[in-house]
Amino acid sequence: MKKLTGVVGQALTVDEPVVLTGTAPHGIVVCDGGSLDLRGGVDDKLTIEPGGYVLLSGTCQAQVSIHAGGLLEVAGVLSGTISRNDGELWAMAGSCVQGRTLSAAGYFVDRDIDATPQEDGPRFRLTGTGEQLSVVS
Repeated sequence: MKKLTGVVGQALTVDEPVVLTGTAPHGIVVCDGGSLDLRGGVDDKLTIEPGGYVLLSGTCQAQVSIHAGGLLEVAGVLSGTISRNDGELWAMAGSCVQGRTLSAAGYFVDRDIDATPQEDGPRFRLTGTGEQLSVVS
């Protein structure tokens, strides 16, 4: 597994397992067969192509595109907008999605800055685009 720290100086293309503890201010593309454990941050754009996987435990202020067959799991802070959501988008209870905290009961509440996602806690599928995501019931 490749590990990256610090500031990535250009757009990052991920086609293998990568752990990023730094920041990617110029965006990230996760290709088929690529997996990204994003513990740092990403700005600009985050694109998840078919067969790509991202675990977001850091922060994402980017415009996010999830193509069919792509998967984004949020266990951190997602404050960017979702421009395309043809794949799967899941969030763990306690994560912050667009300024709201996802409760363990499966609905959004006002942001709780002390909330922390729990590895064994429930996770919920989200749907929608833009800044108005909703929990699939």
